[in-house]
Amino acid sequence: MDLAAALCALHREVAVLYGSTARRFDLTLQQAELLIQVHGGSVSSGELARRLGCDKSNITGMVDRLDRRGLLRREPDPDDRRITRATLTEDGTALAARIRAEFAAVVDQRCAELSTADTAELARLADTVTGALAAAR
Repeated sequence: MDLAAALCALHREVAVLYGSTARRFDLTLQQAELLIQVHGGSVSSGELARRLGCDKSNITGMVDRLDRRGLLRREPDPDDRRITRATLTEDGTALAARIRAEFAAVVDQRCAELSTADTAELARLADTVTGALAAAR
């Protein structure tokens, strides 16, 4: 299998696992990822669109739904009031942490056959490939 095919196969499997984790919290995969991206700070809609690889109009709908659920709030950018930033509420912060923890537990369980060295090497390579792909955007 070549690199592109291997990455596509890995992406499919990770999306299935991540999606099932998100559904346990009544979220879509994209909504869960948005919460994870906002976790730990405030992020503009434009930056979220860039990080998630989608159009800003998609972000608006996701933010609306998460805002209605009380998981995040919109705030004006202190330096540029034309920009709206998303910030997690206390409930959103707790949920993002739970999603991360549950997804990590599922991955650890599914990859239990890998040695500690293989796990570390896979994480290192995934980080390197992710950086290379993101830099090319």
